[in-house]
Amino acid sequence: MMFFNFIITMIVRTFGIIYKWLDQYLKIYLANFAKSFEFAIVIISAIIFLLISLFLTIRYLKQLPKYYLIEIADIYGKKATVEDLIIIRTYDAAESYARFYREIYKEQYKFRVVGLNSIT
Repeated sequence: MMFFNFIITMIVRTFGIIYKWLDQYLKIYLANFAKSFEFAIVIISAIIFLLISLFLTIRYLKQLPKYYLIEIADIYGKKATVEDLIIIRTYDAAESYARFYREIYKEQYKFRVVGLNSIT
C-alpha cells in the first residue's frame, strides 16, 4: 500500500511539474504567436468572403439571358409581329425601349421585355 501511494504521489508531482512548465513556457508563447496572426486571420477571412461573393455573382451572371427582345401584345392579348424586331444585349436598354414605346402607344399595345439565350 505504501508503494502504491508513493507511485501515485510521484505521478501527480510529475504531472504538476509538466503542467507548470507547459503553463509558463509553452502556453504563453503559443498565445503570443496566435496574437501575431490576428491581422492575417482577419485579412484571410475578408479575402475568402470576397472570393465567395465573386463566385456567386459570376454564377448568377452566367444564368442571365444573353439577349433581350421586346414582346408586343395588343389590347386583346394577341401577340403582334413587327418586321424589324430589335434584339438588344442589355436588359436596361431593352427596358428603356419598352418604356419609350409604352409612352408612344399608351393603351393600344403592351410592351414587355423577354430574355433569349440564343438568336434563332
